[in-house]
Amino acid sequence: MTVDCRTNPHDHRMSSFLRALPRVLIGLLVITACGPSSPPPADELRVAIEDRAKTLDPRFASDVFGQRISRHLIFDSLVQHGDDLEIQPQLAADWQQPDDSTYIFRLRPGVRFHDGTPLSTDDVVFTYRQLMDPALASPFGAVLRQKIRHVEALDGQHIRFELVAPTASFLTSIITPILPRHLVESGDFPERLVGTGPFRLVEQQSHEILLQANEDYFLGAPHVATLRLRVIEDNNTRFLELRKGNIDLMINALPEELIDLVRLPPLDADYRIIEEAGLSYNYLAFNFNHSDLARLEVRQAIAHALDIDQIVEHRLGGHAQRARGLLSPQNPYHAPDLPLIAHDPSRARKLLDGAGFEDPDGDGPLPRRRFDLLVSNSPQAVANARIVQAQLRQVGIELSIRSFEWGTFYGDIQAGDFELTLMRWVGVSDPDFYYDLFHSSQTPPQGRNRGSYSHPRMDDLVSRARACLEPQERRRLYTEIQHLAAQDLPYVSLWHPNNHTIVHRRVVGYNMHPKAGFQPFRKVRLKTSALDHAAASLLPQ
Repeated sequence: MTVDCRTNPHDHRMSSFLRALPRVLIGLLVITACGPSSPPPADELRVAIEDRAKTLDPRFASDVFGQRISRHLIFDSLVQHGDDLEIQPQLAADWQQPDDSTYIFRLRPGVRFHDGTPLSTDDVVFTYRQLMDPALASPFGAVLRQKIRHVEALDGQHIRFELVAPTASFLTSIITPILPRHLVESGDFPERLVGTGPFRLVEQQSHEILLQANEDYFLGAPHVATLRLRVIEDNNTRFLELRKGNIDLMINALPEELIDLVRLPPLDADYRIIEEAGLSYNYLAFNFNHSDLARLEVRQAIAHALDIDQIVEHRLGGHAQRARGLLSPQNPYHAPDLPLIAHDPSRARKLLDGAGFEDPDGDGPLPRRRFDLLVSNSPQAVANARIVQAQLRQVGIELSIRSFEWGTFYGDIQAGDFELTLMRWVGVSDPDFYYDLFHSSQTPPQGRNRGSYSHPRMDDLVSRARACLEPQERRRLYTEIQHLAAQDLPYVSLWHPNNHTIVHRRVVGYNMHPKAGFQPFRKVRLKTSALDHAAASLLPQ
């Protein structure tokens, strides 16, 4: 569903707005006092992002903005997810599969890196061999080594991949930027961050990244000459810049209570909101190395203590869907019959009693158990943590909230150094992700099974599903995997946040990608005059 900001807001959204008034009133007074900004640049798209990319080197960029900027703007991959989430060619013109364990790609002719060097099959082979080299320690190397036995150039046009075993998710796995071999081997990379993508990197600062259109881009040059990514970490400052007209577009960059303010005057005159159900997944994760959390009845008690519907309705203002599992209802592998764990504090207390964690003082202040809850220091993460803390306190579980800036927080998560944590997986598409998350071999420091979950049946199912090429059987296996995860609770599923893009009305031609990425920036146009406004009115919004 697409929602225009001129549409009358639903009652729950107005309620969210009213609750937000105390937090934004001072900001609105400041905004009202501010004068208008200078006219926007006619050929520059200004995008606000809420965090700095840790690196733009695609070999190591594993955070959201590092990946979106490197993979969607500066570099290209052999294949990519289309707007329908199906795999489509990008640097590859096409491919063949002679047998279940072999793929042969034909490289698109005429593609050049930003420095003018032609893209070659040697660049492709070099990229995958380097990423798979354990000495590089790329976070993407382990997955590629699990799936690829050998990669080689057959000639100047064709590359052959030999797989370790048949793998249904292989094409998704190789969505990775292709590197310029000549610059990597000379030592000039990543200081010279040169790709084949629609934009060239011009300047990178802590608060801003400037890119220019690649006029020779093989799929057609972008319609904007310059793309300026502004890092604005504070929500109120980002909203202030929006109000002043200094931002053209932002994706999932405002908290829920501020989204609805954009639908009201005066902002609705300048901005529209596109809101759609999303693929991302918010969850509460357990560390199974903790003896108490490794017990199913304790995890069940925590799940029953949470009132997730209340959080979605009141904390998130309805801008999310209750999650039954990792895969959102938009995913073709989503199992719609997964049970929802009911909010049942009485049941939670009985489970804790049965686990031997009796309440030590009845209605007194002493808890049954104490755990640490690790979150980032973003205001949204801390607010969510406090709600979870209050709800678990009602059944006798006391949480100590540990919040850190993103780099420290993410480092602890990657190392498995937590007891409980609130996290989000962004843009989940292929169900093979279950292998990465829940197979017992994928534990830290390299793997993404960060809670060290282990279950023989899960190991068997995700291994079989990974190798299954028959669509109906693959779907059956992932349905069983989803039911096992719902029963065994390595995660408590919370919600799928909606994707929302705030778009200035001078921007036309923007269509949100299902993964909420930066892919659409190449196709947007800017209205620059009354004549342009009239012409743009005929284009799809």
